[in-house]
Amino acid sequence: MSARAQRRNRRVATALLGLLSLAGCGITPAPRYGSGVDSSAPEPVSSELTTRQRAFRTGDNRRLLKVVKGYLEVPYLWGGTTRAGMDCSGLTRAVYREAYGLELPRTSKQMYALGRPVSRSSGLKPGDLVFFRISDSGPGVSHVGIYVGDDRFAHASSSRGGVIDELSQTYFTQRYVGARRILP
Repeated sequence: MSARAQRRNRRVATALLGLLSLAGCGITPAPRYGSGVDSSAPEPVSSELTTRQRAFRTGDNRRLLKVVKGYLEVPYLWGGTTRAGMDCSGLTRAVYREAYGLELPRTSKQMYALGRPVSRSSGLKPGDLVFFRISDSGPGVSHVGIYVGDDRFAHASSSRGGVIDELSQTYFTQRYVGARRILP
């Protein structure tokens, strides 16, 4: 890896840590939700990642899809964070924890402050977070999902639980707010 890429990775890691601390998240590792999943706590973001950690963090689309499939049909529960019921941010946090070993903030609004913006036209990548304004509860985002590729994203639907939908569905295009890239 070039020195320039290493500096960029350090800046991204430092910025992510800074945002998490500024948000007052005080995130501590939450329990694992899957059976047979490594029960060790996710590693904190570090500027000095090993090759294995870097590969884990940059993602493997097959791993992401495998983790997402484990959350399909988990019932929707507003504020829920377990397999008994999850809301959109609970599902997003759980998938990110299992797929990438990263802890995300609790709410979609807090997540929207992370990473860097990505436009749909420039090309979303699997692992990008996609945000929507679903309710009329005020300005800003109220729903989050994870882009999985091929114009599809995983999220917790209030009527169907954990699902994968097409981003280009009229319902979502009318409510789309933006996307954020957390991973390098």
